[in-house]
Amino acid sequence: MEVDIEPLPGSAVDAVHEACDLQLKERPALTALVKNRIDRLVNDPDLASDTGAFMDAAVDLLDTRLWSEFKIYIYRRYSDSREPVNDAFVQSGGSGAEKAQAMVLPLLLVPKMRLRQASKADAPHLVMFDEFADKLDPETARAFAQTIDRFGFNFIATMPAGAQTKILADGVANRAYEVLAPDRSDGKFHANQVHEVMQWRIPEGLEADYE
Repeated sequence: MEVDIEPLPGSAVDAVHEACDLQLKERPALTALVKNRIDRLVNDPDLASDTGAFMDAAVDLLDTRLWSEFKIYIYRRYSDSREPVNDAFVQSGGSGAEKAQAMVLPLLLVPKMRLRQASKADAPHLVMFDEFADKLDPETARAFAQTIDRFGFNFIATMPAGAQTKILADGVANRAYEVLAPDRSDGKFHANQVHEVMQWRIPEGLEADYE
């Protein structure tokens, strides 16, 4: 898998290349671009008395997210050519593991980068997924869980009751809890009840016997 920041065509191309090069001590193209765009804002007489128009123009000129595209590429198994992860990729006939990696790794990049900057070695590598694997078939759901585990994260996943059967054979240590709403209608706050339902871990080599 590769992650690229690709400049959009236009005057920001050189500036984006400079911004992405962490080895540079000076970034003349980026500095000149920002100065030029600020000057255009400050010196535009049509914006002097219209705060709304000024803010809109500032976003158009200075929002760096509009200068480049964040693109993700994946290498399919047994292939040396990379393929962009987009709607066509998700709808293609790739394996569940390939699709799981394409979906989950971009979500984990930011917390992984932040955790590398943590001052304490035991900072928790913990993420949460709501309605985990709701639209995934069992094979892809298991690959999804394995990918998160191999990326170094523990994760909490919320699922409808019974949906945990999708990942019974994922080879990852699991615990399932059932959350029950309080059966009271007295208008007062009552905490949910949480009960452990099961614990399991099936060795990856035995997965085929449980599918």
